[in-house]
Amino acid sequence: MLRLSREWNKYIFMTISKQETTSKVNETETEPTIEELKDQLLRAMAELQNTKKRAEKEKADISKFSISGFAKDVLRIRDNLQLALKSNTQDAGAIIDGIKLTMSEMDNILGSYGIKLIDSMGKPFDPNFHQAMIEVETEDSAPGIVVQVMQEGFMIYDRLLRPALVGVSKKVSKNETEDS
Repeated sequence: MLRLSREWNKYIFMTISKQETTSKVNETETEPTIEELKDQLLRAMAELQNTKKRAEKEKADISKFSISGFAKDVLRIRDNLQLALKSNTQDAGAIIDGIKLTMSEMDNILGSYGIKLIDSMGKPFDPNFHQAMIEVETEDSAPGIVVQVMQEGFMIYDRLLRPALVGVSKKVSKNETEDS
């Protein structure tokens, strides 16, 4: 069923009322009203198109520049690394301390954006968070436990950003135990 707006209902009611009171409707009286309605319709359509274009531009700008806060924070880390390169220190301990501080700052920045490190070492292998690179035969841990982390994995809020590349323990084969 066709639904009409209140303005249209009012317009139709007024038009019918005029026709009932006067037997003849002068055609010149209705034409300006139709022209006015056409003009209003065209203006409304143009406004709608302009609003759509404006919304698309805003969406593109948001997409393009939404990372700017993150980029500014990461630039602090770049500045720290650049300072470390410019320093003329030969003290390896100072360099290591600087790297540790920079890593700590990086972890804090990532954490502020919901990016968290996946704690993998000593945990059971989980294919949702880990990618097994090697199997390590060992008697020190039960089979299926992460015994080596080659590359740390990260979560962004509740989604996997990057899986941890790990080595997983497996049972020592009988052939190797007999050879020893």
